[in-house]
Amino acid sequence: MRIQKLPWIKTIIAFAVSASILWILFNRIDAGEVASLIAGCDLRLIVLAVLISLSVNILLGAVKWRSILGGLGHALSFREVFSIRSGCLPLKVIFPLKSSELLKAFYLKKTEGIPASRVASSIILDKTLNILALLAIFLAGLSASDIEIPRLFPVSALLFITLFLFWTRAQGVVIKLAGSMHPKLRELSGQLLSAFSEIKAGKKLYLIAVSLVYQMSEAVNVYILFKAMSISVPFAAILVFVPLIMMLDSIPITTMGLGAREALMILLFKQYGPESALLGSGVLVSFVEHIIPVLFGLFFVRHFISGFTGHE
Repeated sequence: MRIQKLPWIKTIIAFAVSASILWILFNRIDAGEVASLIAGCDLRLIVLAVLISLSVNILLGAVKWRSILGGLGHALSFREVFSIRSGCLPLKVIFPLKSSELLKAFYLKKTEGIPASRVASSIILDKTLNILALLAIFLAGLSASDIEIPRLFPVSALLFITLFLFWTRAQGVVIKLAGSMHPKLRELSGQLLSAFSEIKAGKKLYLIAVSLVYQMSEAVNVYILFKAMSISVPFAAILVFVPLIMMLDSIPITTMGLGAREALMILLFKQYGPESALLGSGVLVSFVEHIIPVLFGLFFVRHFISGFTGHE
């Protein structure tokens, strides 16, 4: 019974953490002023940001994942991949620790007969490419700005991930280490890293390019939403701070990063505008980049769930 309740407890805790952070922020900063600033922002820029968000998070995300699955020899239609990714989006609000991603693996195992471990491998590769892209954007921002942040760790991480992506021997070392702990772990790790070893180098380069566009879109939208709120921030600073925010608010202690994202926006961009405007910008980023895609996914969640139950 305790094991069954644990995921729901984690979900409730994540909701509580997000709500608590937002409550603190809106008690510290005049909520009425934040609402007034949002109401007076440039609606045309908001619409532009929404279109970019949906185009990238929904359409380009489906193109990318379909390409990864295709590289593993699983040819799925764009429509099917689009429906699966979209239908899974609302469930990440409910399932803790990003475990909703694993639902895609079980869905394709049941509907297409694809081993869950291979689908999980495609998801792991997808996330790894996203991290690689964020590190590259972050370092590009540092190079273009005068912001003083140590570069040793991000450079090392970028080189390590790149090496791991393209050098099968590095993947073999991980599999061997897993096998030394337990024989079954060797087989499991091999399955989970199958996307890294099976997808060809040329396709990996293409996927890196797609990932750069995918991750850069949020930085572009933050710039647009700052403009909508009449905040002037150098784009180079956005390239530095937005990847940091994206990596930190993805830590699964809040719901979709809500609260953490707004607090980080205020902390990192405090030299560029008043706290009320920065909080309003953070709210808009959460709404445009995260809440709207989830709401869009509600149109597909019934179809996604029916893949498990067999009933529409």
